[in-house]
Amino acid sequence: MFKFSPQVAARVLGYALIHSSSTKGKARLAQEVISCKDDREFLAGLAYLYVIAMFRIFKNPKGAVLTPLSRSSSRSPFQATADNIETLLSQPTASSSDAKNLALVRDNYRCILSGKVDTDSRVHGLTTRAADERVDGIQLGHIFSQSMTEHIAGLTDAAQRKLKWAVTAFAVVERFTKILVAEELNQNNIHRAENTFTISAGLQMAFEALRVSLHAIEPDDSNLNTYKIQTYPSYLKVDYGLPDQVTLTDATGGKIPLPNRRYFQLHDACAKIFHLSGAGEVVEQVFRDIQDVKVLAEDGGSHNLLSWALLSSPQAQS
Repeated sequence: MFKFSPQVAARVLGYALIHSSSTKGKARLAQEVISCKDDREFLAGLAYLYVIAMFRIFKNPKGAVLTPLSRSSSRSPFQATADNIETLLSQPTASSSDAKNLALVRDNYRCILSGKVDTDSRVHGLTTRAADERVDGIQLGHIFSQSMTEHIAGLTDAAQRKLKWAVTAFAVVERFTKILVAEELNQNNIHRAENTFTISAGLQMAFEALRVSLHAIEPDDSNLNTYKIQTYPSYLKVDYGLPDQVTLTDATGGKIPLPNRRYFQLHDACAKIFHLSGAGEVVEQVFRDIQDVKVLAEDGGSHNLLSWALLSSPQAQS
């Protein structure tokens, strides 16, 4: 198991208790902490599970979903007619390209964070650009990634026996929140409208790395889909040219569901836990070190770096 310091492990669990949006989730975590009986190995294992799950559920192991709207002259660009929208929404296993078409139509061919206009959609005449608007390559973003069912490896034997309920990332998620991942996002439901959104290519990596999140404003009838944009560190908001908050709307007038508020809440909670606890710095340093590892040290000194790389790769899981 990759080792966090006792201070980082304690902060991971503490911030998880603070930022969980589920009362039951907080109670379950509190019970798990109590059941560890101040055993540092068990507490470190519990913190490790939450950090790995946070990384796994939001990080797409295949990288950005590149689904450009390039069209041959013999094919027309996707037309946002009521029939076309209904047909795509009714498909039990939507493709990523169909999901992107729906997200672009719903989000008015713009990144939901930066407001930049999708270049391909502009070129194909699907939208226009105001004088003060910028263009960019817009990608299909997923709140949850496609690697939640992979096994979590890396615990010590004792911690694994103690925390045997935490087999997969979605098991940790379901214990921490009210989101039934296996039911809501099974198979290609990962591409459902409630889990997808449009995002500038440069921001997609930041969102997956939990450096950008959407903090749901306490809802009332007027701001159910209004979010404050949070960045870690905070100055990234200015660097990316992001507004303080955004309100998500459906440009089709309610035909296509908006991203699920609960999913964004979990992503935001994980971003806070990941960065405020200091766990994010540790994880990012490990991955920087992995990039520098060319061969195994004779004394096995790089073993835990390679182990971390393997456990973070779904293809390497059994």
